[in-house]
Amino acid sequence: MTPQFQFLTSHSPPVFNDKTTQSMLAEVLRCHSYLDETVFLNTIKLLSNTETAGKRADGLRLAKTRYIAIVFHSIKDDQHRKSLKELADKVENCKIPMFRNEQSLFHNSMQSSDSIPNFTKCMHKNDLILCYFRRELKSMNWKNIRELLNRYPKYCLLYDHIDKFIETAKKRNIKPQEIVEALMQFSQSNNPYFIEKSDFEMLFKKSILPSCTNVTKTMFTTNDTEKSFISSKDVELLKRKIDEYVHNSKEGYVKSKEYGKVRTKVSEWRKEKKVKDGENLVVVDALNYGMGQDRKEWNSISKQFRHVVFATRIPPMPIREKVIKSYNGNALFCDKLSADDLIILRMALEFGRQTSLVTNDQYRDHRRAVCNGDTDVEKVWDDFLIDAVYRHKDGNIETHRNFNLRVHKVNGHWILPVLDSEGNSDKIRDLKVFRIA
Repeated sequence: MTPQFQFLTSHSPPVFNDKTTQSMLAEVLRCHSYLDETVFLNTIKLLSNTETAGKRADGLRLAKTRYIAIVFHSIKDDQHRKSLKELADKVENCKIPMFRNEQSLFHNSMQSSDSIPNFTKCMHKNDLILCYFRRELKSMNWKNIRELLNRYPKYCLLYDHIDKFIETAKKRNIKPQEIVEALMQFSQSNNPYFIEKSDFEMLFKKSILPSCTNVTKTMFTTNDTEKSFISSKDVELLKRKIDEYVHNSKEGYVKSKEYGKVRTKVSEWRKEKKVKDGENLVVVDALNYGMGQDRKEWNSISKQFRHVVFATRIPPMPIREKVIKSYNGNALFCDKLSADDLIILRMALEFGRQTSLVTNDQYRDHRRAVCNGDTDVEKVWDDFLIDAVYRHKDGNIETHRNFNLRVHKVNGHWILPVLDSEGNSDKIRDLKVFRIA
């Protein structure tokens, strides 16, 4: 059944303690899936009866106005929207300046205006931006839509509103080149490295790209731009951050002796293999490669990289001598299974900024822990791993790339890497690069 109400799924419901308002939230959440006039009527009734007095009065007033605005921008019926606006008008103003300002922003999102507020210091930034984005889409204000996409791309959820975006562009007679520019700038801001395959296919199904521009698939045999790497200074930054995290948290119970031998072993390999800056060298996560089993044959890797080294756990005593011998001196053995991810990352960085990695690990937990919310460190982390990592499947790895995975513009053409980041494709990540003119 087609829903009349579409709840903004990125919003978290406001916190109310009484059972009446909790019932109200449950009712409105149903609107995401069902066409039900009773749901709306119950929502209005419950909002109307919710008291905003007491010690937490300002919090309740803001939460109520915020919730009304979210529902207002989630439904299409103009009469219902009018009822919600009238309900919002009756909510008493907050006393605390910061709360009152934010309450005003939610309230103002329910009426037309040519100006876009500043959301920098807002507590509910994601809710506010999405409310205003939906307001501009409804009024088909192309200028404000572009401004919001440029300023707050991660909050606008353009792909979830693509039909209205297309409708607005057609209604305002926007030139194809400007539509493409808006889409590509959004893609680049939302994810500077690539666009998900599912999103790219959706844009094609909506006939946006084919009808607006010339799209060609190309895998580079020569670089339009020289492949770049993070700086040596950035390598030292990541090494220091990982070192601090390991020593401060004792993550995985990494022994100092074990962790210290990474430098010693890499130093030996660099001299032996005459490796400079990790060039043409790959570190293989042998616990990850080959479905968690130590891989003895690495022909598919050695065909693409001159130097192949492994990181794995030390094998059980009965087979230890045999396994160690099979690696022919090209493996670093970890004492603790839980520590192998950090040792592998540290090992790769110790070789240098051009080092590659074969693994299917996403390192999400380690990114969060090591970077600790520092956006500058997160960018360095992402810049390194996005280009360093090669995924694998059934003993095969992705093709060695001589280009960066970046959404960028060269000589008036957008270069758009497209892949399935979760690896659900039969072709590992099914990486393709499109040139969009």
